[in-house]
Amino acid sequence: MKYQKKARIILANNIKYYRLKKDLSQEDLAELLETTPVYLSSLENAKRNIRLDYIEHIANTLEVNIKDLFIEREIVEKKRPRRKKIK
Repeated sequence: MKYQKKARIILANNIKYYRLKKDLSQEDLAELLETTPVYLSSLENAKRNIRLDYIEHIANTLEVNIKDLFIEREIVEKKRPRRKKIK
């Protein structure tokens, strides 16, 4: 793994980890973040860089400490929760 992408991969995996822990689909979390599922997917697949302010927004939305998004853990297997209607 290239050193340039390691932090991005850890962050991507944790976004997915906490999203699934809250039983949210990508569409649900994207709606809560006021973004698109395509953008969220690119973040969860470590395909995009992300601003620090937006990482904080994600942490707040997922109700986790920002440092928790940088804890190295086992790679989360793909799993898709059912779509919920977010109000």
